[in-house]
Amino acid sequence: MRGADIRTIKESELLWVRNWSIRDVDRILAHYSEDAIWMAPHFPFANGREAIREIVQRLVEDGNLAITFDASRVDTARSGEVGYAQGTYTMTMTDPLSKRAVTDQGSYLRIYRKEPTGAWRVIQEINTSSPTDVPAVH
Repeated sequence: MRGADIRTIKESELLWVRNWSIRDVDRILAHYSEDAIWMAPHFPFANGREAIREIVQRLVEDGNLAITFDASRVDTARSGEVGYAQGTYTMTMTDPLSKRAVTDQGSYLRIYRKEPTGAWRVIQEINTSSPTDVPAVH
């Protein structure tokens, strides 16, 4: 069962990228639980699916928007109740000050919870930017 749950989360991550590419707000939001928390640089803290909806709606209205992400690690707890996806993202959007397209790259962590229906939904998401002008620490 655990392997099937991991595959389900991986497939959900792939589908989510497609949902962003077609700018489908409802399908994007379907990946979040009602009580989800979303934290990302340059955006307000969002507590709950409706707060996340407000941010997603503004994002999909941006003509320069392009979001991709790739889960490099997915796992679930032995209990089968929670899981996570960890990976990297690239997001291009319009800078509100310069009105030019800017690209942000970074990493993310999403915590998933298995709902009573069997669906996996994100309950916590955090994204962190990777500054491109700072040398990497080795």
